[in-house]
Amino acid sequence: MEEYQLIVEILEEIFGGSHQHYPNKGQISFDCPVCSYDIKGLDDGDGKGNLEINYQMGVYKCWACTETHDTHGHILKLIRKWGDTIQLRNFELVCPDEFLPTTKHYNANLQLPYGFVKLDEASPYDLNAKQALNYLRKRNIDKELIKKYGIGFTTQGEYKFRIIVPTYTSEGKLQYFVGRSYTNSKLKYKNPEQEKSKIIFNEEKIDWEKDIFLVEGVFDMFFLNNSIPLLGKVVTDGLWETLYDNAKANIIICLDGDAWADAVKLFDKLNGGKLRGRIRVVKMPLNADIAQLRGEIKEENILQLEK
Repeated sequence: MEEYQLIVEILEEIFGGSHQHYPNKGQISFDCPVCSYDIKGLDDGDGKGNLEINYQMGVYKCWACTETHDTHGHILKLIRKWGDTIQLRNFELVCPDEFLPTTKHYNANLQLPYGFVKLDEASPYDLNAKQALNYLRKRNIDKELIKKYGIGFTTQGEYKFRIIVPTYTSEGKLQYFVGRSYTNSKLKYKNPEQEKSKIIFNEEKIDWEKDIFLVEGVFDMFFLNNSIPLLGKVVTDGLWETLYDNAKANIIICLDGDAWADAVKLFDKLNGGKLRGRIRVVKMPLNADIAQLRGEIKEENILQLEK
């Protein structure tokens, strides 16, 4: 089909000459830009042709770095990341309709939950506020941290009886919040449906000129200055691009002690291109809590892995 030939031409514009091409299967391979540039620092490919694309099915995968760098998925994601605006526009014009995945409609004007009250402004006679404060104290979160991060709570609506930790963009716009139950609810966390790839939690407080810590959760963030919670154990493409473009000092991965393998995967994903040599990993004791660090990490526990 003619549109497939046009897709091949766009792919060759982006990734250069192909290694193998089977038109009857719609399968074509190129040097993987992540393996070549991000990991090895090579501008002209590594000659291995590990990036395989099926342009009839609209999917791609790198057989070398997919596990560590998430290099697989929909062909549109690949072209958005590595193509320019003209190549992306041309692809969207010629690609089959099924190549354009349906997307969720997220709330572009997210607001804090109904009944939200900042805990440092709550009435001293409010029993629910006292209960929320007691929960935070048990997690070593004091009044100073509560005020610094604008932590609040609500007793109304779908987030009732939850501590609310908001995060804002660098322009001051609310972009997300985490709701953590301070009662015995079976559902500990309840968060809004937002596109996480666009969320840089704690963005408004990050100093890009200083060392940045990457931690798992919001409650880890409170105890390390200049830290970004991953809301899990992986770096989204959006966060990766933001770090790549803006981070000027070291990036220090600090996951829980039982997540060492995940920390190493993060190191492999980040330690490339202009970030190479600036990624560090904290070797946490197996049962240690980041809250116990209180912002102090011993120099000997910050490692620069060999790669």
